[in-house]
Amino acid sequence: MKKALLNVEDLSCGYGKELILHDMDFKVSRGELMCIIGPNGCGKSTLLR
Repeated sequence: MKKALLNVEDLSCGYGKELILHDMDFKVSRGELMCIIGPNGCGKSTLLR
């Protein structure tokens, strides 16, 4: 098993009372590519911040 370069567990964030991301988990290992896709306003930029 490859060691994760990025390991995210239980990520939640939002603006005020509006929850944008809720309980996200993911891992990215060396050599892997990850693509974040979705409609406008779904939290892609918020995830990267």
